Amino acid sequence: MTDKLNSVIIGEIVAKAMQDETLKQSLLANPEKVLAEGGVTTTGIHYSVVEDTATLKNIILPSQPLTKTMQLDTLPDGASPALVTRYIITRAQADEDYRKQVLGDINSVLQDLGVSLPTGITLNIVANDDKLQHIVIPYVPPASGELSDEQLASVAGGKHHSKGKVTTHTNVAANAEAAINAVAVTEGAAVADVAAAAQVAAAAEAAAVAVAVVVLT
Repeated sequence: MTDKLNSVIIGEIVAKAMQDETLKQSLLANPEKVLAEGGVTTTGIHYSVVEDTATLKNIILPSQPLTKTMQLDTLPDGASPALVTRYIITRAQADEDYRKQVLGDINSVLQDLGVSLPTGITLNIVANDDKLQHIVIPYVPPASGELSDEQLASVAGGKHHSKGKVTTHTNVAANAEAAINAVAVTEGAAVADVAAAAQVAAAAEAAAVAVAVVVLT
C-alpha cells in the first residue's frame, strides 16, 4: 500500500471519528488496531492519537525537512500565522536547541516572535519521527452540528480550502485540521506546507503549517 493511500484512509477514519464517539474513543485507545482494521499499513510505525478541545490545540512538528521553497530563514514584519509557522519549523529543523524550546515551551517561542494566542487557547506541540507518527482529532464545536458530506470528503481527500483568514473554529476549520494532520502521519516525501494538496508530498507539507492558520489567527 502506498503512503498516499494510507493517508486517504487515515483521513477517512479521522473524519468518521469526528462524528462517531465510539470510534473516536477506540481510535484514541488503540490507534494501531483501528487503523489496521481500516486498511492502513502500520508495520514498523507506532501511531499516537491526540484530541483537540475547545481550549487545547495539538500541532505536529514534522520529522522531515521542509522543501527549499517552503523554508523561511527570516521573519518579515507583520508575518501571517502561516509564515510564522514556516519560520519556526525551518529554524527548529536546523537548530536542535531551538527545536527543544519549541517542544518544551512554545509560548516563549511565540512571545519572542511577538505572536499572541487567542485568550484561553493552549498549544501542545508533538513531534513525529521515523517510528512515531501523530494523528490529531480536531475539536468540533457542539453548536456547529454535523459535518456536511462535502466537508467529510475534504477530510478524507486531504484538501484544505480557505478564503482569507480562518478566524473561528468552525467545522470547516476542524476539517482542515483533520486533513492536514491525518496526511502528516505518512510523511512520504516531504512535510509541512500551507498549500492545499492533491498528492501526498504536497498534502503532507500542509501538516505543521496550516493548523497554525486556524489556531493563531
